[in-house]
Amino acid sequence: MSGLILSHLSVYRGPCPVVDDVSAELRPGEFVGLIGPNGAGKTTLMRAALGLIRHKGASSLARLSAAERARTAAWLPQMREVAWPVSVETLVGLGRTPHLRPGQRMGEADRAAIARALDRMDLAGFEHRRATALSGGEQARALIARAVAQEAPVLIADEPIAGLDPAHQITTMRLFAGLAAEGRLVVAALHDLGLAARFCTRLLVLHRGRLEGDGPPREVLDEAMLARVFGLRAYLADTPEGPIVQPVEVVT
Repeated sequence: MSGLILSHLSVYRGPCPVVDDVSAELRPGEFVGLIGPNGAGKTTLMRAALGLIRHKGASSLARLSAAERARTAAWLPQMREVAWPVSVETLVGLGRTPHLRPGQRMGEADRAAIARALDRMDLAGFEHRRATALSGGEQARALIARAVAQEAPVLIADEPIAGLDPAHQITTMRLFAGLAAEGRLVVAALHDLGLAARFCTRLLVLHRGRLEGDGPPREVLDEAMLARVFGLRAYLADTPEGPIVQPVEVVT
């Protein structure tokens, strides 16, 4: 399985760094939550790590050829829109494209991967429905299923649970944690600090483009970090279900 090594990664918008000298080694088996306020640089960091935008420093994924990168990393961007009225099965099947030669048809292993992804995202039985006829939340789940069907060693997702109902937020986070437990690396930008604390094995905190925290959730999300980076006071507790982080008030 593959991980992701970032070395002094920076992205500039004019003279200003949007991502500023970020270094981290993300390992297979980790579910890494990338957290931080709006505008902290989370999306830019992920896009630079994938080699999708110009950057300084190095990313182990960005060094790969486009074909190798497509087989190594699945990417779920923040902006999710289904533009064509294809079936859900066809949409999810696009995740198998990196594993096929030009003109090659999908085989039994590809169809099995699609079925597994649909089942994991609670979409079994949706195969022949038009993707454009689904609700917004159902479309989001179908696009997550497409990334899952790719079965790449690395899954990078930008706000994957945004727009999902609470039950599907939990099942999606549980799925990502399960993929990490299988030996994959999962990196997800998240705004729900409670779900990040409960399901992620590691959190990276971005603030104004810089890496301000890196470690297990309960160590990273302390009162000082929450106040300084997020401007929040929160209720913190350890329970048999995992850490609880519930924002209570804005602090100034």
